[in-house]
Amino acid sequence: MGTPKEIARSIVEGIPEVRIRPMMGEWLVYFREHLVGTIEDGRLYLKDTPASRPLLEGAPLLPPHAGAKPAFLMEGRSKEELCGLLWQMIP
Repeated sequence: MGTPKEIARSIVEGIPEVRIRPMMGEWLVYFREHLVGTIEDGRLYLKDTPASRPLLEGAPLLPPHAGAKPAFLMEGRSKEELCGLLWQMIP
């Protein structure tokens, strides 16, 4: 089941320079026009990249759906913390 648009928007609402685009019932997340993750089943996942790995050490690394590459699950993070992470990942 897909994530409703209102839920996806609420997850990234208030984070500057973030936009979401629909993809097969879920959402792609862009920061400063760079693909940084997805919103699937109402949860935000950030891509596992050389830039994100040291910043997200200790965060759960899980596949967002069957057959997907593992990504960092961002549950329990404040919008301020997410914003700071994104700025460090994509300066």
